[in-house]
Amino acid sequence: MFKFAIRAFACAIVVVLAACSTPEVPFDRSANRGIKTIGVIQPGIEPTPRIVLASDIGQSFGLIGALVDASMQANRDGKFGAMLQSAHVEPPAEFLAALKASLAAQGYQTVDIAVAHGSSSLLKSYAAIATVPSDAYLDIAVVNYGYLAAGIGDSTPYRPFTGMRCRLVRSSDGKVLMEDVIAYNPIGTPANTVTIAPDPQYTFVDFDALMADRGRAVDGMNKALTDSAAAVGRLLQ
Repeated sequence: MFKFAIRAFACAIVVVLAACSTPEVPFDRSANRGIKTIGVIQPGIEPTPRIVLASDIGQSFGLIGALVDASMQANRDGKFGAMLQSAHVEPPAEFLAALKASLAAQGYQTVDIAVAHGSSSLLKSYAAIATVPSDAYLDIAVVNYGYLAAGIGDSTPYRPFTGMRCRLVRSSDGKVLMEDVIAYNPIGTPANTVTIAPDPQYTFVDFDALMADRGRAVDGMNKALTDSAAAVGRLLQ
């Protein structure tokens, strides 16, 4: 439970940490005109988003506070996940559809690559998919997404957020052609990161307000995912 609480708190700053440890490799399309078909590896993304309150009251009370935080975090995540399920909303499918649309908008054809993939990191090897007929592989790990509040009160409402890593690898020789971090509504201004400001219409003063307006809450989460997917396409233009 203590580890769960630490993860719940850490996910609020994970984009900053990822930016510090991830090399930025800009894509040069003029030097890679042979990249026409991209094999889209099934993105690593959890089915249920995170509803993160970065300053839960329990954080001031050591181990007991951590256990309280874990329970509060699980309660928020569970309620929001159940709401999505009742509305037949599947964030991984929404993100994948938006990602493929963003690549098509840049003139690429795509093929699906179904590979087991966690959300915490990119694949370590692409040897297992070497037989897939594509010019390059696109690997994405959506490290965290959902809603984030930096504190308690009207001045720190819940807003949608995402944090993801992406990498494009040439299939012929495994060369990394693009690698970057994308953050929608990040905390701070992480270096070497594509940042996206949150849409102001999707703000909720507290968790109860978020749950009470299901349609707008779902739209805000989906917009964060689709805007992040569009940013991936722009990195390859």
